[in-house]
Amino acid sequence: MICQDCSSTEFRISRFRWSDLERLALLQYPVRCRKCHRRTFAGLPLAMVLLQARRAKRAKRTPSSQAH
Repeated sequence: MICQDCSSTEFRISRFRWSDLERLALLQYPVRCRKCHRRTFAGLPLAMVLLQARRAKRAKRTPSSQAH
């Protein structure tokens, strides 16, 4: 996927809005370009990959609990 504004290939999951329900029914999920911040829609498989990457990044950031 390539951003139409800046030609970047770097995207992240965008916040879901109620108005996105119709697009979700078409198996499209909102994403946002990391460089120019343009909001667009990606196919659900790509969105799931981005979602998994975000979860992995958050899990890596969260400090593991240590026993005292």
